[in-house]
Amino acid sequence: MSEDAQTEPEDEGSTFMHRLEMILDLIEAPDEVIDAIYENYGKSMVSAAGGAVGAAAGVAVAGPVGGMLGGVVGKRTAGKLTNEDGPIMSENAPQAVGAYPHAFRVGNLIFVSGIGPRQPETDEIPGGPIRDADGNPLDYDIRAQTKAVIENIKTILEDAGSSLDKVVDCHSFLVDMDRDFAGYNEVYAEYFSDIRCARTTVAVRALPTPIAVELKVIAKA
Repeated sequence: MSEDAQTEPEDEGSTFMHRLEMILDLIEAPDEVIDAIYENYGKSMVSAAGGAVGAAAGVAVAGPVGGMLGGVVGKRTAGKLTNEDGPIMSENAPQAVGAYPHAFRVGNLIFVSGIGPRQPETDEIPGGPIRDADGNPLDYDIRAQTKAVIENIKTILEDAGSSLDKVVDCHSFLVDMDRDFAGYNEVYAEYFSDIRCARTTVAVRALPTPIAVELKVIAKA
C-alpha cells in the first residue's frame, strides 16, 4: 500500500481549524503581501476572493452564526484586498445628499464624509427631526441622533475594511451647542472613551437636512 493511501483523512475538527487559520492568515497578512496579490491578480478577481473567504468562514462555522461570520469576514477581506485609493460607497449607509462618496481612501487613511443620523433606505431620523416641513422647531432626542450617526460611521468604516477603533480624528457639528453638547458628549464617550482619538466640536447654524448633529472622521485603513 502506498504512503498516500495510508494517510488518514483530516477529521472534522482539524478541517475546521485549518480553515480558520487560513482565513486569519489572509486577513492579517502584511500590507505588502496584499499589495502584491492585488498587482498580480487585479481588482475584480481580488474582490471575488474576498467574497470567497467570507463563504469559507461561513462553512467553517456552521449555522446562523457561521452565516453572519462569513458576511463580516467577506466584507472585511474584500475591503482590505481592494485597497486602491479612491471613493468608497457603502450600500448600508444613508444616501449622500450631494455629489460626494461616503468616504475616500488615500494610502493608509480613510476620510469619511460628514455623516448624519438618517437611516439607510427610509431616511428616518432616530430621535426625530429638529424641524417640520414648514420649518417649525420640533423636540428631538440628541442622544438617539448621536448614536445613529456613530453607527452609520461604523458601518461605512467596516464596509471599507476598517473599523471604529481605527479612528484617529473626529470633527463634530452641533446646531445647538448649549442644548445638545452634554447629551452628544455622553453618547460619544460610550463609543470613543477607549479609542481616544483627536476631536473637535463646533457649533453651526444649520445642517443640510433637519438633523442636530453630524460627524466626520479620519481612520486608518
